[in-house]
Amino acid sequence: MKNKWILFAIALPFVVICLLIVRAEYHLKSGEQWSFELRGYDPRDLLRGHYLQFNILYDWERGKNECNSGSDCCLCLTKTEARVPKVHLATCPTARSQCDGYILNSEKNALNRFYIPEASAKRAEKLLREARARQDAYLNVSINQKGEPAILDLIVNGQSLGKLLQTEEETP
Repeated sequence: MKNKWILFAIALPFVVICLLIVRAEYHLKSGEQWSFELRGYDPRDLLRGHYLQFNILYDWERGKNECNSGSDCCLCLTKTEARVPKVHLATCPTARSQCDGYILNSEKNALNRFYIPEASAKRAEKLLREARARQDAYLNVSINQKGEPAILDLIVNGQSLGKLLQTEEETP
């Protein structure tokens, strides 16, 4: 009996980790995909880890904000032909029923940074800086039905940043 409890105690963390991975993959695959153009760029802050930090470019609709309290506010997204969706603040129930997509106001900061490996950090910074100068950098994002966004990829010069960095490592 004692061995069963030990086995259970050892196996439980692995099961939990696997369930978290499955949940994250489901979130990415089941959510609606959006593209957001990047505006602004901050150099890596080594104290916060190996992340590229930037801001998303939103086209705020003037005079259309319908929400004043931050707790029940959502960014109401309206698709446009450009990679810059029209956005206004709305209550979350309104955003769910009337918008093309929505992001919980409390979750919007999840889109401000992108993890990069330390060995590729300088090259990634350079690629992003050059792409921003040409306005050719954007995020592919998956937004689930709860309004929670997750970054799928950072696109620079029409290509995945990860693939660009990988090909650089492979070439001698």
